[in-house]
Amino acid sequence: MSRVNKKTKFCIGMLLCGVSGIALMNHYAQEQAQEFNQTKIVIGKDTISKQDFYANLEYTEKGWVYTNQEGKKQNIDSLTNSQYLEAKKTEVFHKLKLKNQVDTIYTSYGWDEKTNKKTIVYREANGDTLPSMPSMGYYNYDKIIVREFVADNPKLQKIMDPYSNSYNATYDHEYKHFKNAQDGIRYWNSYPIKFTECCLDEVATNIEQCLKQRDNYLEHQNLSYITPRFSFYKEALKAGKIKPSKETLSEKEQEIIANGVFDAWMKEKFNIYMNRENKRAICLLNDASYPAIKEDKEKHNKVMQKIFTIKGYDFWKHIAKREKEISDKITPEMREEWKKLEKEKFKNMDYLAKLELKKQQDGEEKYRKELSQNMVKARLISTFGKDR
Repeated sequence: MSRVNKKTKFCIGMLLCGVSGIALMNHYAQEQAQEFNQTKIVIGKDTISKQDFYANLEYTEKGWVYTNQEGKKQNIDSLTNSQYLEAKKTEVFHKLKLKNQVDTIYTSYGWDEKTNKKTIVYREANGDTLPSMPSMGYYNYDKIIVREFVADNPKLQKIMDPYSNSYNATYDHEYKHFKNAQDGIRYWNSYPIKFTECCLDEVATNIEQCLKQRDNYLEHQNLSYITPRFSFYKEALKAGKIKPSKETLSEKEQEIIANGVFDAWMKEKFNIYMNRENKRAICLLNDASYPAIKEDKEKHNKVMQKIFTIKGYDFWKHIAKREKEISDKITPEMREEWKKLEKEKFKNMDYLAKLELKKQQDGEEKYRKELSQNMVKARLISTFGKDR
């Protein structure tokens, strides 16, 4: 049985004290009771009826608040606000204690009997031989692993140096992924925007990595610290187009780095990463409701502005001009897949998601009006109908 305020029952009874009025209310309550008692609403771990939900809902100075049977209060405005929910999910990345690990990969020359050619053999610290060159590093949730490649002779070591963290700045690249998670790269948006953001996440991490290699170059005054990954920057240095300073990053150099990294990533990485970033975008939107995947360019720009403000410099003003080059490469097959996922989310909307969609479409005033009307209906059902 729902908990209903006795004063509310009394007031309703006084207003409808006439016999005909009571009969009318009985009839109205019976009509509403079936839908209110059969509709289920999930709040946290509790599944309750629409009747129990509205019978225990009230409007306070903090907004609409539902109180469960244990007396725990829940702000309903927050549960019908995707941006609040995604922000709560992102909070976890601010509380994580990041684990860092450095793996040493030992290299030597060997002979490949299949190709009948000399090859490089990669071994882990425990002596196990790897089938191919491992990644230079990766970030996963609360852990960053970077690799240092140690050769058994100076000539091979020179070949391997660009892949080691000490030259490649792998850690800075992977840490930027973690920082981007803190700054909202996992926020929900439409599928096309989310895919573009996943690609831009890589562009941002590459800019961070390029800036670290720049720092290494300035520290050692040695061009070998600019790896082939950022050959455009090395060429700009050789040609005298830029004169880097430890104190500041000139506007011209910012533009060269932003466009150079973007060009290189699109040319060398986009086709390799496209399917992976599509899967990642779908994964990040997996638990988003239908209202949460509506296109929101303003939110997109706010997140990108934060992510592309690197070392205090605004790279977004340059990258923003280029992001359409990514969206232009979205295939018809990808759009068709997203369309199916959108339909599925629409079909599977729960009650709170439908409330949020109504708020998006009709505005805050109509949303509040519906909550108020349903709250009154629930009390009428409790007083005049079958409250079960």
